[in-house]
Amino acid sequence: MKKVLLTGLLLSCMASPVWADANKGKTFGTIDTIAVEENTFTLKGDDGNTYLFNVNEAAEMEKNSSWFDEDITITDLKTGDRVQIEYFADNPDFLVVDELEVFPPKKK
Repeated sequence: MKKVLLTGLLLSCMASPVWADANKGKTFGTIDTIAVEENTFTLKGDDGNTYLFNVNEAAEMEKNSSWFDEDITITDLKTGDRVQIEYFADNPDFLVVDELEVFPPKKK
């Protein structure tokens, strides 16, 4: 009986990350608007769609530079920033930022 319970527990633990990733996505684009008070911003995706994102305290955000990555918050974002975002799509009203990376502007 113990083997059956342990096997079931092990299988459920292994299956949980797969289920959690089912609602996770990734997109690239440019920040369009920022509402710091609401902890939200819109992104004009490379696919032509506009997305509304929410940033909570669990979000990992960093700015990619040539020397090192710097941790940032929503107040450090600027319209026009080029970003890559991994997000959770559990909420019907907005997407929740899991990880966000700001890339340096392209040199002309």
